Amino acid sequence: MPKLKIFNRDLPLHLILLLFALPTFFPVFVMLSISGKDFFQYGQQPLLPTLPFNFANYEVAWSFMSSTYFNNTLIIGVGVAAILLFASLTAFSLARFSFPGRKVLFYFVLAVLAIPSTVILVPLFMLIVDLGLLNTRWAVILPYAASQSFAILVFYTFFYSLSKELFESAQIDGANFFQMYLHLGLPLARPIMSAIGVFLIWLLWNDYIWPSLVLSDPELQTVALKLVVFYLGRGIPEPGQGMAASVISSIPLVLLFLVSMRTFIAGLTAGAIKG
Repeated sequence: MPKLKIFNRDLPLHLILLLFALPTFFPVFVMLSISGKDFFQYGQQPLLPTLPFNFANYEVAWSFMSSTYFNNTLIIGVGVAAILLFASLTAFSLARFSFPGRKVLFYFVLAVLAIPSTVILVPLFMLIVDLGLLNTRWAVILPYAASQSFAILVFYTFFYSLSKELFESAQIDGANFFQMYLHLGLPLARPIMSAIGVFLIWLLWNDYIWPSLVLSDPELQTVALKLVVFYLGRGIPEPGQGMAASVISSIPLVLLFLVSMRTFIAGLTAGAIKG
């Protein structure tokens, strides 16, 4: 009975929050609705669902988009793994050890965060050309792996919030830097590492600007590039086929978030709880 009263009391608030959330789901509803329409159905009723649902749109979209999933998985997998490894090592050093130039290095990381990514596109492109990496997967992987400032800052905040005595006792027992990192830092940082990993995968999966500059080979193009080519590079495709391609490109991100949702939320709150 008390639970029922609490629910009834909070019901108006839940309904209000649901109303605010509905605009978030409306674009998804429209995308799913249009993805099942042929050209005639779209002309008759562009937004609301119609029957029969045209699964042929997904067959056409998948035949065009399927080859890009390997490229995306390889590029993003290697890039995110490198970011998590090197950013956590750097942040652990800055947060738990004192050495000359420590503050200068930390302020440099903060300064890099303030630089818009578009400012470095031209010099970074020239560097890729000089290294002979243009139109290779490394042209995308290496800049991704070097984009560590945000991850370093988040890891630093977490490692700095940990108990100082924990690492002092490990040093007394004879543990060196890498032993403390592997056996203390990494196990404690698993939730926040998962949160950063999910965020980076989402960010890089949707990246279009940089891959469009360095990848012209259709066999190497990422999902975002293929999606634009599918929309614009084949003349004027049917709206249903274009939306079906958008649905296909977003499915991995939706599944990733559903699988890692609890870990992602735990990582977001880890620093606040320890702080």
